[in-house]
Amino acid sequence: MAKYELEVIHSGTDCGDFCVYQTYDGQMDDIRPLVWFSKTAHPGTKLSFVWTIDYSMAWSEQGDLTPGVVFKASQVVACDPSDTTRNSLLLTYDKGAYRFGQTDNPTKAGRLGVVCDTMLPPNSVSVGVAMSGKPTHACVASPSLKYTFSPHPRYWIAFGKFEEGEVIDLNRMTQKFEINYPVNIYQRTVELTSNNTWADR
Repeated sequence: MAKYELEVIHSGTDCGDFCVYQTYDGQMDDIRPLVWFSKTAHPGTKLSFVWTIDYSMAWSEQGDLTPGVVFKASQVVACDPSDTTRNSLLLTYDKGAYRFGQTDNPTKAGRLGVVCDTMLPPNSVSVGVAMSGKPTHACVASPSLKYTFSPHPRYWIAFGKFEEGEVIDLNRMTQKFEINYPVNIYQRTVELTSNNTWADR
């Protein structure tokens, strides 16, 4: 499995957090992007983010996903969007606790799905997709519904104050920069310059 790397050069003026997050085309409004990676750095330093393209589904006892709320995964289960026998899970509420289980309701190949049990208490839990073991998107789960996620991400980096798992308000993201990985290219370098703008390196 290919390993992706993003090297960041901090030539800006302030100590702060570098946040890597994902979006995807056609993303529904109720599916919230999360801070995927976050690292703090001082000016004059370098840092790197490394990941692989392996997917999981996750849930959190968090029924509110307003910006600033942190999605803390209680269970993470590996999935494979290309395999319709492994690309969907059932989220159930059993004996007073949530858990993932198997479902006979598959999702179209190339996507990931979560089917919610009819017994789920409303506005009490959220579900999401993770890459390289860390959640990237989530939505509040409702009983009897099915949620699908498209694993074709666009990668972004931003600078500010962030915590991993935090729900992002895309309309308020400033100093963001899209990171593109052409075919067979797995390493990129970007710089936050002295005037706090982004540049490819």
